Amino acid sequence: MALLFDPSFQILREDQSVKVFNAILCASQIFGGLAVGLVAIWMSAYEDGYAWNENPDKEFNYHPTFMIMGMVFLYGEAILVYRVFRNERKKFSKTLHVVLHSVILVFMFTALKAVFDYHNLHKDADGKPAPIVNLVSLHSWIGMAVVISFCMQYVIGFVTYFFPGLPIPIRQLLMPFHQLIGVIIFIFVSITVGMGISERAAWKHTCWTKKGEMCGQQATSSFVGVFTFLYTICVLLLVLNPRWKRHPLPEEEGLSHLTSSTHDMTD
Repeated sequence: MALLFDPSFQILREDQSVKVFNAILCASQIFGGLAVGLVAIWMSAYEDGYAWNENPDKEFNYHPTFMIMGMVFLYGEAILVYRVFRNERKKFSKTLHVVLHSVILVFMFTALKAVFDYHNLHKDADGKPAPIVNLVSLHSWIGMAVVISFCMQYVIGFVTYFFPGLPIPIRQLLMPFHQLIGVIIFIFVSITVGMGISERAAWKHTCWTKKGEMCGQQATSSFVGVFTFLYTICVLLLVLNPRWKRHPLPEEEGLSHLTSSTHDMTD
């Protein structure tokens, strides 16, 4: 592992390294796209589609769909911005990074509303209110911890690096922690998704719990988890290899030194 992520230990030539990067990036997009496509098929073909709170059972289907779309795929894409566009101006990458994370917030809160509505507005077979208790499973506990951590990470990152933006020395001090926490949250998102798929399958997929056989519904949900994990692995490989890290452009280095010097003179 140390050799894999040691920038001074280079087995591949630069052109070979670029080919490996592009191959893993291409694989990540395929796996991420399959995860998003299959969760939509799972919810529309096997779970009766989508609705709002007039039908809480169908409203729930937005929860896994939007969580996969937002907290998995868009989150991974936001992380990859600084690798895919590592030769572009940092302002472009930073703006795209913030925009993607802002969109993730919309997907995330909509997905949370869907699952809470499903529990609070649930009805029994006779149509009478029969609320389901919230936040009782391990999936929900870890999921809420991930949501809270993501929101805190978003606010701190926004204030520190985007607006109003803290002094460069503070940014440099916080950057390793910002990056590390972001990766840890992303890993736990994948874990939470796997737990959620297993929980849903245990509650709803009677083909294997009662009939003892594999069915399309169970296979589709399992593949959603498989492609989510594969996408996560690809993103981590692309992000954790320092050889593919974004390096400041010459004009950015000059601006950084100038800003730091001015800051030192005014202290």
